[in-house]
Amino acid sequence: VDLALATYIVDQHKAVLIVGTKIDLVDEIALDRWDSYIEQQLPNMRFAPVSFISAKNGFNVAATLKVLRDLRQQARMQFPTGELNRVLQKAQERQRPKAKKTPRMFYGTQIGIEPLRLLVFVNEPSLFRGLYERYLQNSLRERFDCAEVPIQIVFRKRVRDVIEKSG
Repeated sequence: VDLALATYIVDQHKAVLIVGTKIDLVDEIALDRWDSYIEQQLPNMRFAPVSFISAKNGFNVAATLKVLRDLRQQARMQFPTGELNRVLQKAQERQRPKAKKTPRMFYGTQIGIEPLRLLVFVNEPSLFRGLYERYLQNSLRERFDCAEVPIQIVFRKRVRDVIEKSG
């Protein structure tokens, strides 16, 4: 159930906070196992912050609400187009997708918030999906300080219009 729910959240590109409750009933050793559980069972949720609370004694509730506000702020971030394109260019200079055909990224622009959504024009969209897409997302998260929210990248083939001369 956890994996199915995590997959749905990731597929919908939603910000998420993983909350462990009843912290007053758990010892420190059990808390240490949370990190390994998330890494093993929910590998697509590594970006999600984790918070532990106790409703019984109010432990960590205020801090958890602050994390939620931070997540919302990250999910509403605006990427300046010039800086976005510099980050994409540097990421491509550091590492290119592995493909027989030469992958080319032309430019990108932000098209949405909550979730953060980017449109990137490329020569062949299929060359940029999968591992390379995650690499670009991580490069963007690092540069724009939005490490805890998903970034959806839509790759679109750039098509040039040909203008016919009349006469």
